[in-house]
Amino acid sequence: MAGSKFIPPSKKGEESNSQEISITITVKATAAEIWRALTDTDDLENWWGDDVALEPKVGGKFREAWEDDNGDEQLASGKVLSLVPNKSITFTWREKNWDAKASTECSYLIEDKGKTRTMTVTHKGWDVFPDKMGAKLLKDFQLGWKYHMQELKAYLDDEG
Repeated sequence: MAGSKFIPPSKKGEESNSQEISITITVKATAAEIWRALTDTDDLENWWGDDVALEPKVGGKFREAWEDDNGDEQLASGKVLSLVPNKSITFTWREKNWDAKASTECSYLIEDKGKTRTMTVTHKGWDVFPDKMGAKLLKDFQLGWKYHMQELKAYLDDEG
């Protein structure tokens, strides 16, 4: 194959890591309380927004209706790929204005650290976008996730 460049798997993995958002918060809540905050519609409203749903079952729906800076209605959607109750959930994520085949992957991981728990959000798959668009989305989502994780931490710490 003239002109094609072989990238060893380890190099490929290293490159994709730079295209990943990963944010961890530490909370005093139990794993079950964190899980409920991530998957219960009423709890989601308290820290994320009014029109967010994440069904905690394989094939379950993820949905977030939101308004952009211009006041235009947007919709993020996806489906649950895997889960371990009170531990982890992974789901796809796509915005309605993305290319039909463009989709990213989001995961929540709850870990017990003794008197506290950590909750990590990882959002990856940005390499499906053209460079400039992917870089902008990565930056925008990094800011969005930082905000949402601060809100989740405040919500969980207030509950305890």
